[in-house]
Amino acid sequence: MSWSVAGVGKPTALAKSIDKQFANAGVCAEPEEIIRQAARSLLTAALAAQRPDSAVSVVASGSQSATYVDGKWGPLYQNQLNIEVKPLYGFVEES
Repeated sequence: MSWSVAGVGKPTALAKSIDKQFANAGVCAEPEEIIRQAARSLLTAALAAQRPDSAVSVVASGSQSATYVDGKWGPLYQNQLNIEVKPLYGFVEES
């Protein structure tokens, strides 16, 4: 299975949006779900560490695949994880 979350905005609003995306995505097979929940926690912490008046971009994704050995899938897995939290400098908005 694979999953992804993304958004651009101020940290507090973006954290709520990202959390909602995680909640609406459903549950992944283990051990991918453990990794996905760890990514969720990391993003929450990373967004909480940003200046509240800043603009931030978040992109995170992951996927899991099982190996096919002796006519069976698993139990060995490969997991991919990508997390990017990027403050956007020079963001212009009307006050």
